[in-house]
Amino acid sequence: MRSYLGILAAALWMVIFSTSTAHADVPRTGDGDGVLLGSPIAPVQLEVFCDPQCPYCAEFESSYGDRLAGALAGGRLAVTYRWLTFLDAGHHNDVSARATNALFLGADPAVSPAAYQAFVQDLYRHQSSDGPGNDDLATMARESGMPSWLADRIAAADNVVDAAAVNDANKALLKEENPENPGTPTVFNLNTKSVVDTQDPDWLDELIS
Repeated sequence: MRSYLGILAAALWMVIFSTSTAHADVPRTGDGDGVLLGSPIAPVQLEVFCDPQCPYCAEFESSYGDRLAGALAGGRLAVTYRWLTFLDAGHHNDVSARATNALFLGADPAVSPAAYQAFVQDLYRHQSSDGPGNDDLATMARESGMPSWLADRIAAADNVVDAAAVNDANKALLKEENPENPGTPTVFNLNTKSVVDTQDPDWLDELIS
């Protein structure tokens, strides 16, 4: 009898866990240091390493953000954003850390991949020397389709992540995956375990075709 009840309890736990996971539209990765957009079984799986203050990351999102959004919506692509904050030290500010906290606040079951990707693109469109304030980040989140209550948490700078620890973990992973040029943005193909040549303007079309 006890064995049967144990099996039943385990099965019930698995159902609850699977249901909650399925509803986590923009979950954190298992290690807690990335944010996953799209299905974990999408045919193309990419990691994108970015710093919110990186001008090259802004160029990347300007060039490819809409196409990433389209591929995500079509179910062909999943993107794991790996946020870094190393530029805070060089710029003597906390812009990347504040933006990273906002980006991890967005890793919520109430947020769709489309809304998160729109937030990322809007964040880079508003890049500046002193960065957007928390109220500005909240406005971007709201206008990108995130719920108002979550935007309010962003405005209040509700702390949900150790940005320095996330930076250290993702920086180490970046060096492991792209040892020759561990800069941002780096796009890593998780299917082929290789760095994507984003200098080729057709790289994304070739991956999802």
